[in-house]
Amino acid sequence: MKPLLFIVFLGLVARQAAAASLLINDSFTGSLASWTASGTVFNTGDSAVFSDSVAAPTSIFQSVAAPSDFAGFDLTFDFFNGLSSTAQPGFVPDVFFATLYLGIDPFGPSLGSAVFDQVIPLFDLDHTGAFNLAAGATVGASPKGAGWVRYSLTRQTAPSFTDPGFLTVAFEFFNLNGTGSDSVVAVDNVNLAKAVPEPGRSLLAGVSLLLILFRRRR
Repeated sequence: MKPLLFIVFLGLVARQAAAASLLINDSFTGSLASWTASGTVFNTGDSAVFSDSVAAPTSIFQSVAAPSDFAGFDLTFDFFNGLSSTAQPGFVPDVFFATLYLGIDPFGPSLGSAVFDQVIPLFDLDHTGAFNLAAGATVGASPKGAGWVRYSLTRQTAPSFTDPGFLTVAFEFFNLNGTGSDSVVAVDNVNLAKAVPEPGRSLLAGVSLLLILFRRRR
């Protein structure tokens, strides 16, 4: 392959790779730095772990500025479901929620004081697994291995929401079963990026470009 064509080919391949995350410390490397946490959330060195050692809700969230040309997003993360199936009489099983908020301002010190314009519930989680998934979302095998699940969602912003300003990813755990220290949820690799063109469409455009360059060089 000609040097120029090879360089173009490498560029096309690179475009298929996942875009860089807008989030900081999205893999929770060494700490929960850049995430606002409340309740009992701790770090194992490479994930955020939610415990039900206290009755109060626990959560983490992070607000990031949307790029000026933002029109949609790709969101992926891995989660480990260790929620208990038990519930004391008069109680319900423990639950976990993942949510994406969009608004013109970043969140304040807590989810309770947040102001937002649009909310996208990503999924609900109990001991049976994920449910109430956002339209278009998928769950499947995670590269982290046994017990972990990969969540993925690609979404265009609503037409009426033309200036999101900030995006906030939030995870919340609720100890509702009347028992402590019997549930755990872990989250890792939270990647929030601008939506990229569909692979098939990008590949077709790339092949066309290669053919044009090849013909010109001949």
